[in-house]
Order: sequence, then structure tokens, then C-alpha cells
Amino acid sequence: MFKRVTGHMLLRQLLSVKGITLLLFLSVFSAQPFAQQMPTYADRAFIITDSSIQKHDELPVIEGSVDEESYILGAGDQFRISIDDIQPIVLESAISPDGFLLIPKVGTLQLTGTTLKDAKTQISREVSKRFKGREVLVTLSGIRKIKISIYGEVLKKGSKIIFANSRLNDILMDGGFTPSANIRNIRIISKNGEASTIDLLSFVRLADRSQNPVLQDGDYVMVDKLDKVVTLLGMVKYPGVYEYRENESLENLINIAGGFLDAAFTDTLEIIRFDSNGKSQLSVRNSKTALFSQNFTLQNSDRVIVRSKPEYLEEKIVTISGYVKFPGPYKIKEGETKLSEIIPEAGGFLENASLEDSYVIRNTGTSDYDPEYERIKLIPRKDMTDDEYDYLKSRSRQRKGRITIDFIKVFDKKTDDLLLKKNDQIIVPEKKQYITIIGQAVSPGNIEYHKGNSIMDYIERAGGFGWRAEEDDIRVIKSKTGEWIEANDEVELEPGDTIWIPEKPQAPKFWDVFKDSLLIFSQLATVIAATVAVIVSLR
Repeated sequence: MFKRVTGHMLLRQLLSVKGITLLLFLSVFSAQPFAQQMPTYADRAFIITDSSIQKHDELPVIEGSVDEESYILGAGDQFRISIDDIQPIVLESAISPDGFLLIPKVGTLQLTGTTLKDAKTQISREVSKRFKGREVLVTLSGIRKIKISIYGEVLKKGSKIIFANSRLNDILMDGGFTPSANIRNIRIISKNGEASTIDLLSFVRLADRSQNPVLQDGDYVMVDKLDKVVTLLGMVKYPGVYEYRENESLENLINIAGGFLDAAFTDTLEIIRFDSNGKSQLSVRNSKTALFSQNFTLQNSDRVIVRSKPEYLEEKIVTISGYVKFPGPYKIKEGETKLSEIIPEAGGFLENASLEDSYVIRNTGTSDYDPEYERIKLIPRKDMTDDEYDYLKSRSRQRKGRITIDFIKVFDKKTDDLLLKKNDQIIVPEKKQYITIIGQAVSPGNIEYHKGNSIMDYIERAGGFGWRAEEDDIRVIKSKTGEWIEANDEVELEPGDTIWIPEKPQAPKFWDVFKDSLLIFSQLATVIAATVAVIVSLR
């Protein structure tokens, strides 16, 4: 037997957890196109977004003029006929619902379905018969309104009343598209059943007016949902995912995408496509000339790749900055130009240039990412091993991309030269004729360098040690390497070196010492009491 389900029972089931889950699943399932790749080319975002926010009156904006050769007349079109006479005569009339134009004092003409150009010729001929020898001027004074229907992936569906010279783009932009609209395969079906497929993107990109036709009375416009795509990658002006069009040629897609860029390598284009079973992929490679001449046709899910010319317009430039006569960019022949050859092109070193501190930064072909360093940085110091801490300090001091090169050997001793690579940066700093003192000195700062002076000489010139200076733990930081070394009489100071005087650790506060001492005494007393209790119990 079947159990009768009442409205209350159905409502109770829908409001249950299972019912709500089912409703949510069905709503998501119906709203989301699974695994559908969406077009990504630039103009599509503008078309979809712009059309969805436009505000229009009941009748959309139309072109200011009418094409006489393509405009088809119908009931409601209005004419003004001007006859040049002693007293100028102006006749006005409109095409009646049965297709006739009644011209006062002249007669009637059947004009429905006639182009505006042919109608003007007929009207002028008939009026001239009545007003012989007079100049006749025929103009279209009023445009009729027609009814069309729009359905599919648009925001405003249904019938519309529009002017008879309205074009497809005007109406669709007024109605607005949904994100899944297929704007390259819009179907127009006339009231007599004739169908055509319109590529609106061809109008937007190429100004192809055949793809933005004037709509006719009774036209049915269907904007289909996106289903098939092709992908164009590489050296074209507008790469991206495009809607697939049946029997579209590769040449047409390239034109729609703005054509090839100057750097495109057109001797070999590659099309990756699926075989007939849709499971395996294969590649078609050929030149642009061959593919275009054979009118190569695209298929659904094709991936077209346009690669760039090898090393095309690739600059081989190094940059020199600092104390040379003419700093700036300079061209090199990679693998041939040496450091000793490029500095003379910059006019040579200035008098204050420091060859000892000059260096080269090379970022090309190097990677700054060190997973071990990144891992150790996240570990608290107390949890690091000694090796990890040493590695962290060493990597922190490392100057990224810096090449070890001795400019004095290169330019004075003519040895150890360096072959330059593109994007190298050559930095020539000013001579540092000072030693820097930081930390617990009375007057820390830069002290003029004197060769042969010791560490204590410079500290005394800085006013001596501060009252909290840790005098037995002084460090010297070498300017060339960033290395930290212990200060002693054997350390030879060089211009630019830094002397660091650390601060003594702060002594613990009295209250902290008192609390710690009290805690220790209390624990000691507890141990003594426990020991005494054990001894007494054993007697």
C-alpha cells in the first residue's frame, strides 16, 4: 500500500536535516556548471560587466543615421516629401499596416519589404509624374518600432519594442549578459525561420558590422550558454580562453586576438588537440604560412601556442654605479666582455673610489630561496642546535648575489678578471677613511682612520668605555666580509671596519634575588625536615 503524504508531512521532511541538505545540493548542482572553463580574454570582462550595469530607457540608443541600402521598410515608417515650387509643397505620409504609402495628390505605393533606397527612387519617380519639372526631395522622417524576443544567457529576457534600425549590440548591451553567456555564437532566427549565427566579439575587436546586424520585426535572439572553448597562448596581443566557433580557422582566431606580436616566432606554431576519442592529446606543428594557406580549422578544446623568437631583443646590459666618471648602463657581449674592459668605458675610477670595497652583484641565474634557512628562522633560539645557530648567523651575513672579486687584483695587478653577464651590477663606493664605533663607548660614531692604530686607540678617541661596557667581549665587524671577530692585538683594522662594545648584562633586581633565595631556603628546609623524619622513624 502507498502511504499518503500530506502537505504538513512534506514540509516536515523538507525542514529536516536530510531535506535541507538535499535542497542545498540541488541548488548548488543547478547553479554551477561543473568543470567548465570560462573565457579569459580582456574584452569579455568589459562586455559582461558593462552590459550588466547599463541603465536605459524603454527604447535603447540607436544610430543617428539609416543605411539606405540595408534598411527594410515596414508599416509605421514615415516620409516627408518636399516639392520645389513657387509655393514649396511638403507632403507627409506613413506606410499603412497593409504596406501601402498613400501620397496625397499622387497615389499609393506598395513599399513593405523594400529597401529605403529603392523606395526613395519609386516615390521620386511617381511624384515627378504629377509635378513635372519640379525638384523632389524624399526623406525618412520617422522610424517605426518593431517587436523582437531575447532569451538565453541574458539578464532581461522576453519581448522588446525597439526602433527598426536598432542593431544587435545595442539591444544585448541594454539587456545585459550572464557570466556564462556565449557571445561568439549568438543565434538570430527570423519570423520566416531563417537562422544566422553572430560573433559579437568580431564586431567589438574588428568593427565587423556584418556581426552587428540591424534587427528585423519578429526576430528571435538566443544567447546560448557557454559549452566549448579554445585557448590561445603566447605572443599574440590578446591571449586567453575564447569561445569555440564551428569551423573557425586558426587565422580568424589570431585576427580576433589582435594578431601576432613583433616577438612572435611564426616559423613554428603548435596546436595541441584531443584525438577523436577525447582521451589522448596530440600536437600539430607547422609554420604560420602553411597553416593559414591550408585554412587550418580549429576544434573544441584546442590549445594554440605561439612562442617567442629565441633571444629576440634581449638586452645584454650591465649597470655601473658609484665613483666612476660616467655611471649608468653599458652594453656587453656576454661571455666576452670583462670587468677590466667595462670600467674604462665608464671613464675610469674617480679619485675617491674605493677599490677595496667595490663589488659586483649578480642576480641572473641565482636563487635566493634556501629552505633550510627558512626553516631555521622559525625555530626559537633556545631550541636551536649550535650548528643551526651558526648556519643562521652565516646565512644572515651573506650578501645576496654578491660575487667575490678583488678589484685591486683586477685593475692594479691585472689578474683574477671577471667575465660579465647581463644584468650585473657593478658598485664602486667612496673610500671610507674612518672606523665606526658602536655600543658602550662614551662618544660612539665614526673615527678618522689612521693606519697602524689599535682597537684601544680608537676607543680612547671615542672617549673611552661607557660605565656599562663589557670590556672583555669586544667584537670587530669587517666591512668587506661582514665577519665578526674577537678583538685582540693581532686584528688589523681597515677603513670601514666597525668596533662593537657590548653592554654588560643587567644584574638581577633585589626583590627577584630575595624571592629566589626564599624559595631555595624553603625547599632546603623541606628536605631537612623530611630527612629528620626518616631518621627518627628508623630508631
